[in-house]
Amino acid sequence: MKNFFGLTAVEVELMELFWNTSEPLSFKEVMDYVTTVLNKAWKKQTLNTYLSNMQKAGLIQTERSSYRYRYMAACTKDEYIQRWTQKLVEDSYDNSIGNFVAAFTGGQKLSEEEAEKLRKLI
Repeated sequence: MKNFFGLTAVEVELMELFWNTSEPLSFKEVMDYVTTVLNKAWKKQTLNTYLSNMQKAGLIQTERSSYRYRYMAACTKDEYIQRWTQKLVEDSYDNSIGNFVAAFTGGQKLSEEEAEKLRKLI
C-alpha cells in the first residue's frame, strides 16, 4: 500500500482499525490486532512508538481508564481526508480552489454536468 493522504502504509492499517471501531481500544487489543490481523511480530515498544507519533500528529487520542490508556480515532476518515485536502490546496495551490481544479483537470474543460456540480457547491 502506498502513501494514503499523507499517511504511511502502517499508519493507514492502524487508522483503519480505529476508524472501524466505535469503542476505545486498549493497548493489548491494538497489539492483538497487529499480531493476528496484520501479521506483524512487533515488540511493545514499536507499537507504542507508532501510537505516540500518531497521537502527536492528531490522528488518535487517548483516554485514561483506571490505570490503562485506551486509544481511539481523533476524527473520522472523511474528516481526515477533508483536512488533508484543504492543507494540500492551501500549501500547493495558494489556497485557490480554482488553481486546484485547473491542476486536477489538466487544463481541460469540465463537462457541463461537472461544472454544474461545482456551481452548486460554491
